[in-house]
Amino acid sequence: MGESRAPLRVLLDYMKYILFTTTQCPKCPSMKEAVAAKIAFEGEVLSEQDSNFMELAQKYQVQSAPTLVVLNGEEEVARVDDESALDATLAKVQC
Repeated sequence: MGESRAPLRVLLDYMKYILFTTTQCPKCPSMKEAVAAKIAFEGEVLSEQDSNFMELAQKYQVQSAPTLVVLNGEEEVARVDDESALDATLAKVQC
């Protein structure tokens, strides 16, 4: 039975997220809380004040905040910009 969990652990090792936020965004604080409570793998929260914000926002074509980008390795597997869609989107990537 222990072996059946190994593939999930491997999957989670490659999964990561980036949550793009801004300091003036009224929806960002609640999105940060929801992401922290619902995602079991590592990630980072960026704001426009972070040095790599613009580079990563351009790389992932982020145009609004909050935007959650879920990655499997370097491949984007999900994107959420509305907290109300978070649960359904995360269920699709089996977080």
